[in-house]
Amino acid sequence: MIARSILLLLLVVGAGRAAAEPGVSDAEILLGASSSLSGPLAFTGEQVTKFGVDLYVRVVNEAGGVHGRKLRTIYYDDGYRRQDALDNTRKLVEQDGVFAVIAPQGGQALAALEYLEQRKVPLLFPYQSSPVTRNRRYVFQGMTLNDRASRMTVDYLAGTRKYRKFAALYQDDEYGKPFLATIEKDLGRFGLKLIATETVKPGAADVSAPVSRLKAAKPDVTFLVLVPGPAALALRARQKIGWTDTLMVSTGPLTDEKYLAIAADAATGVEGLSFWPDPATSDLQGVKLYRAYMLKYFPKNEPNRHSLAGYFAGMLFTEAAMRAGRNLTRESLITARESIKGFESGILPPLTIGPDHETQKQGIWVRVESTRFKPLTDWLKSE
Repeated sequence: MIARSILLLLLVVGAGRAAAEPGVSDAEILLGASSSLSGPLAFTGEQVTKFGVDLYVRVVNEAGGVHGRKLRTIYYDDGYRRQDALDNTRKLVEQDGVFAVIAPQGGQALAALEYLEQRKVPLLFPYQSSPVTRNRRYVFQGMTLNDRASRMTVDYLAGTRKYRKFAALYQDDEYGKPFLATIEKDLGRFGLKLIATETVKPGAADVSAPVSRLKAAKPDVTFLVLVPGPAALALRARQKIGWTDTLMVSTGPLTDEKYLAIAADAATGVEGLSFWPDPATSDLQGVKLYRAYMLKYFPKNEPNRHSLAGYFAGMLFTEAAMRAGRNLTRESLITARESIKGFESGILPPLTIGPDHETQKQGIWVRVESTRFKPLTDWLKSE
């Protein structure tokens, strides 16, 4: 009888372990990501994860965790390489056993999209802008998507400011091409089209020729759909040839003081759509808290929009995990996240997560002045 009781106990314990949710134990919740910790977007990748998500993790853990569980993160470097991103994500899921993937960066974040969906692993707040993440059960988008950003940009430039001649210098890859397509579509709503386009190969060391060709087209506005290095080259090339009668507009994550500062005074006057309030000067309560925590936990790291985005991602994960309760599962997390309505972060306008699973649908139009962005509008809306 005793032996039989022990056998039954072992079966019950074993069944409980087999059914346990990956990445969740009595003591912790394990999250992870593959990101660009080296390569052309290393600054962004590190800031979003190690100084953004992890900043909020430090805050949560010091306060006792999520229903008594501490948060722990694992990050792997993909160097802005798609295959490495996929391999890293498989390692996170199959070897490390993460509960969810949080804030991976760039188009590389999409390399593992189908893989994660097949395994029903939540992909939370990828720091990329492709609309392919929309309306997917296990994906909650973290950045304003290209089509929304394009709509706000074109509505403001062609609608409010009445510009009529547009051109683009874009990166010839999975980042540049989709964004260019959405811009062309939105210009069509105003009966307009791009009068000139030029491509830049990833890693290009000289962009003076395409910049000169664009100048000859005489556009009112020139979109820079580039990563930071080539964008800085383009701005310097434009300055060198004295091209002053076009408005240079940065797109996506390029709209950041750190990246545009690479071009020094050649970046003065560049405009763009920022998805975040100024992390260094905003008086919003949530941003002030972010700065205070940054000073406390990472005093040598200057506030920036990328770490603010990662901090916000950590905040949204924690909010949903708290709502899901002590019996946290991937499915309960999804349900809890879908229940978020009118969430006040003190950083962005009140957030309601709808069936599209988007967490950001607005932006502020800004201009570079004295190395900082000066807001030119209040929050612009995409719907």
